[in-house]
Parts: sequence; structure tokens; C-alpha cells
Amino acid sequence: MIFFKKIAFISALLVTYYAQADIHLDGKINEIEWQTAKEFSSFVVTSPDTGKKPTVNTRVKLVSNKSGLYFAFINQQNVKSRSRKYSAKDQHTAADFNAINIDFSGQGDTLYEFVVTLGNGSMDGVYSRGNQFDADWEGAWDFKISEDEKNWIAEIFIPWAIAPYYLDQNSDLSKINLFFSRYFIEKGEAYSFPDTSAAKANFMQSLHSVDIAKPKGSTLELFPYVSVKSDFKQSDNKLRFGGDLLWKPTANQQITAAINPDFGQAESDELVANFSAVETLYSDKRAFFTENQSLFDVKGDSHELLNTRRMGGSSDISLNGGSSIAINQPTDILAAVKYLNTSQTLDLGVMAVLEDDPDNAKGKEFFSTRWLVKSDNGYLGQIINWVDRATIKREALTSAIDFGLWQDKINFNGKVFGSKIQNFQENQSNTTKGYGSEFNLKYQNSRQWHTDFSMLWLDDKVDLNDMGYLARNDIKQLGIFSEYLYLPSNENSYFRDFNLSFDGKTSTNSQSESLANELNLSIKATTKNNAKITSNLRLLTSGYDDLITRGHGSVKIPERQDWSIEYQSPYSGKLHYQFGYHHLQEGIKGWADSLQLSLDYAFADNLMFSTQLFHLSSDDWLIGNNEGQLISYRRKFNQYSVNLLWLLAENQELSIKSQWFGVKANNGGALSDSTEWVANNSLVDDFKQSQLSMQIRYRYRFAALSDFYVVYVRNGGYYQQGDNLLSDEKIFNQQFDHPDDHQLLVKMRMRF
Repeated sequence: MIFFKKIAFISALLVTYYAQADIHLDGKINEIEWQTAKEFSSFVVTSPDTGKKPTVNTRVKLVSNKSGLYFAFINQQNVKSRSRKYSAKDQHTAADFNAINIDFSGQGDTLYEFVVTLGNGSMDGVYSRGNQFDADWEGAWDFKISEDEKNWIAEIFIPWAIAPYYLDQNSDLSKINLFFSRYFIEKGEAYSFPDTSAAKANFMQSLHSVDIAKPKGSTLELFPYVSVKSDFKQSDNKLRFGGDLLWKPTANQQITAAINPDFGQAESDELVANFSAVETLYSDKRAFFTENQSLFDVKGDSHELLNTRRMGGSSDISLNGGSSIAINQPTDILAAVKYLNTSQTLDLGVMAVLEDDPDNAKGKEFFSTRWLVKSDNGYLGQIINWVDRATIKREALTSAIDFGLWQDKINFNGKVFGSKIQNFQENQSNTTKGYGSEFNLKYQNSRQWHTDFSMLWLDDKVDLNDMGYLARNDIKQLGIFSEYLYLPSNENSYFRDFNLSFDGKTSTNSQSESLANELNLSIKATTKNNAKITSNLRLLTSGYDDLITRGHGSVKIPERQDWSIEYQSPYSGKLHYQFGYHHLQEGIKGWADSLQLSLDYAFADNLMFSTQLFHLSSDDWLIGNNEGQLISYRRKFNQYSVNLLWLLAENQELSIKSQWFGVKANNGGALSDSTEWVANNSLVDDFKQSQLSMQIRYRYRFAALSDFYVVYVRNGGYYQQGDNLLSDEKIFNQQFDHPDDHQLLVKMRMRF
């Protein structure tokens, strides 16, 4: 009798979770499968993190079949309180939204996030070890929205082919872990099931487990593309075609390959005005490098072992006379392949990328391999990267061993890594080895309080920048961050909550020079109508700056400080605005003041306008140049952006982006490092620098990861030094009339 009861129980689970009939994705959830679907409804308020029961109900239903997982959010909400503002893919939203997080293998090391908004927008990303979130990941999934008088409904389909996963070979059912959340814009509240959030130390280990039938078959997806790029500046037209392949021979294996790929991005990078010695790290939106890349994500706050923007990035070019340099000019990629294998205790990954040969040069070759051993309470892994830069006769080998341990309220993770750089010159090689490590301890003191401790050590030889990213080396740093949410007990209080945070760092380098110690204090007050007021205080002690001279030694900078205050209006309503004031020191003795204003206005739910204005005026801006010279300028910096986003139809989008910044530096004086910091009477020219970026993009969406794009780009840079500097108006006209980049791209990518 017990045997037959077990059979009946398993059969019931299979009927509930493994429905055979197809569900039509329309947001209506009227198919018979939804009537017997598993339901989750025990949501609690997690932002602000009170743990209370919400004033509105949220229910989530789950149905599974051989194609994938179907979810239905039923969100109780008054019609007048609903926010339906449209947002572009992976962009911040001002609409009500639902989110699903799925750990397909049920082992707490990789968590995929899927977000849908009432305004028909979507976002996705992936959490990996240590709650590190990568918003660049993009998968092939779909959703539909519907509304009635009492509820709005989000119906979501996530195919099994979206990720490799572990299968329990001893059972018809395997475990997945789930987390559901909902954000109510008008109330400024988030509701979650189970009772946790991404801010918790052990978020990825605190999810709800469900036993479910996972298919064992293979899947094959093809992504052919064709593109035509017209370069008006070069009077050149270029036709490209090729494709990507995504094959899962088994449920736990995935092979991704790209032949003659088009790795050009249809989405432009944000303009960044960077005058420091530290490189700007950009995200990567190229499909091959975002498809299930989380296994290779071994990174920290200021470093990444694998930075995929290096691949197909700056070219190594040979010069006359046999010398060679790297220039900021993209390189075509001939082919790329990636293999992933996941099991109950071991994940494996291999990736190889081969660049095409540009003129007078050899393309770079990249190779990366990764293993990861997993358990219920932690992980241990290693990544090994190798790149051959034949043109400049340089090879780089980097590796890291990373680990993580968690229990109850504690999460401890870290890594040790090293680099071996070989430069070959005239039958001789020069080898440089460097090492580093990072350790992080996260402790959940209470529901509203958490504290993080960090330690970073990098010697002066470690170098990850051939295939990864390293903001700087030669540093020993200790850090502490603590955040507390205070909830007023007085119900008549004007404020709903106060977020208090403390952040401190102390650093030295290998020459035993004490760098500036840093202390940050912040308070964010949220009113009951969901407006936010934030104030920050940053204090820097006197210390050495060993980067500002760009390799020409360290200089001691006196103590500095800055203070800021910012107001942010509620997101409900047609208009959202934010303004802030910042009073800071960026030199030796003087001060700078900045003002920032941003506006978002919804002409309609499908037509959004936004603009940002930033102005900074400084009477003491200290920078260094490549000759090791320190210069103090008076400067004015302005930055403007204007964006228009229009959802023409359910599957058609038009976006217009325009960004411009300009800096004027004058009255410059070279300084000598002494106790008084005196001018050395060297003459320094005034200068102006500016950048313009404009993009008009039309997108037609056939289905998930099947799109047609028309993209018009116009970019221009400007630099002038000396007397008789042009006005901002003339600079803008020159950039617009004589752009550095002037292109039209037409591209279609389909998924079969």
C-alpha cells in the first residue's frame, strides 16, 4: 500500500509540474493547467525590510512542461495606483514589476533573474558566487501582461534550453530553487517570497526549493545574422553575415559557437569623462559573451580575471621599423567557442576566441578554462586565462583560485591570483610574475543590519589587463562597510525609514607609503510618499597618491573632504526629478561645487523623455600628465544628455540618445611637492576637451533574441590647447558637422 501511495504522489507531482499540453502565452492564464498549478502566496515586505504582511495580495503559479517553466503573477492592485511606464531592455524602470530568480541546479551557486514590468519592459541578469550580479546576461525567454479591475497579471515563459542544469539520475524529480519578488511603485515597497532579499549575506542559499521534472533531451538553437554598415566618413559599405550556435547535447552540457560573428554592439556605451590614471571598465552586451558567462565571472570591486571587452577590442598594430603599439581600434573576430558542463559537485568551462588579422598585424588569441567544485556549504574553483599578442610579442598567463563558505548569517569568500607576463625581444624573453589576493566576510547582524569586512593585497608586479581588468596594483587595503535600516516607531512620523551606512578604508603600498585613508558616512531618508533625501560626507586623510603622476613617483596630498545632498521625487506620476548639490575638494587647498538635475517625463505610458544636466566649477583641480608633471587648474565641466524612448507598438521601439560633455581648464600652474605645495613657475597652456555621442535606433522584435535593427550613429571628439579656445557652441557645431564616426547600421538576427 505504501508503494502505491508513493506512485500516486509522484504522479500527482508530474501532472502538476510536467503538464503536457502547451500553454498559450497571452497573460490570461485560462488554460486548465493553471487550475492545478503549484501556488506561492506567503509574501512579506522586504523593502523597507519590515518582514510584515503586505496590504495587497500577490500570488505566483508554476506549471512545467517539456519546453520550460511557466509562471503567472497575480498582483492585486487598484487600477488608479498602477504605473505602466515603458522602459527599454535592461534599463531602470519606473513601472510596477515582478521578478523571478531561478537556481536551475538547486545548488546555490548560480541564480538567473527575470524581470517583467507592467509597462511591457523587461530585464534579466545572473547572480553568481558571493551575490555578484551581472546585468549583461541575456536569455531567450518571453512574457505577456494583462489587466482586469482587481489585478494585473504577468505570464512568463522560461525555456529549459536557457541554461545547463544538473539532473538527479536516481529520481524522476530534481530540485530547483526559486525566489519571487514584486515592486509596488506608488507605495515604494517590495514584497518577496521566501523572506529574503539580494541584500542578505546568504541570499542565494535562502531560496525556496521545489522538486520538479526536468527534461533530459538535447536542444539546438541557431542564430544567423546579416548586417550592412555604411561608413559615411570613409565612404565605405560593409556586408557581414554569419551566425551563432547554441547546442545542449544533454541537459547538463552546453556548447556555444560563433562563426564570423558580428560583435558590433547595437547599443552605444555611455560617455565617461575620465581624467584619472585608472582605466574605465565598460560592460559587454555582445551575445556570445553574455550567454551563460557566469561560471567565468571571477571578480572583485576593482578587478576581473576575465574582461571580455578585451576580445575584439583594441588592436595591436605594427609600426615602421619593427615596433608595435596597441591602439583603440576594434578588431574583427573570426570564431569563438564556449563549452559548459555542470554536475552535482563539479562545473567545467572552456572558452576560446580567435581574432582576425588586421592590417600589418596578427590577431590576438584568447583561451580560458574554469573548474568549480560545489557543496551545500561552499565552493572551490580555479580559472586559467592565456592570451597571445603576437604582434607585440607578448604572452600573458593569469590564474585565480577562488572559494566561498557560508553558514547561517555568515558568508566568507575570497581568491588568490597571479600573473605571468612574457615579452619576447630579439630571441630573448623578459618574464614578470605578480600575485594578489582578496577576502570578504559578510555578516548579517540582524534583519535590518549587516556588516562587511574586506582585505585586498596586490603586489607591484601583478597585471591582469591583457585579458582581464585591474584598476591598480601595488596596494594593501583593509575595509569595513556597515548598513543599518532604522524604522521609526512613531506612526505619525513624516519619514518611513532611515538607511544609515558607514564605509571605511585604510591603504598602503609596497613602499610602505600610507595612502589616504577614507571614511564615508551616508544617511538616506525615505518619506511616507516615497521621496528620498540622501546626504553623504566623505573624509580623506593626508596621504600619498602614487597614481596621479602616472608612473613618476608618489606625492603627498593633504587631507580633503566632500559633502553632498540629493533629493529624489517619488516615481509615481508623470514627472520624476532628482537634484543634488556637491561641495568637494579635488586639489590642494581650493574647493569645487557641482549641481546635478535629472528629469524623466512620461508624455504617455509608451513615450518617455529624460534629460540630465551636470555642472561643476572648481578653483583647484589637480591632475597629472604622462611626464609626471602635477598641474593645478581652474576648471568648468558641463555634461548634458537627452533621451527619448518610444514604444511604437508592442514589438517596435524607437530610441534617441544624445550625450555631450565639455571641460575647460585654465590658469594652470605646475606644482612642486613640498610642505607648502608651491608653484614652480612652469608655464602651462589652457585646454578644452569635449565629446559628443548621438544615436538613433529602431528595433523590431520578432521574438526573444530575434530582432531587426536600424542604428544611426554620429560621434565626435575635440581637444584644443593654447590660446583662443573655441566656445562650447562652436565646438558642438564642429563635432556635429565633422564627426569622427558617422555610420548607419542595418542588422537582423534570428533565432531558430
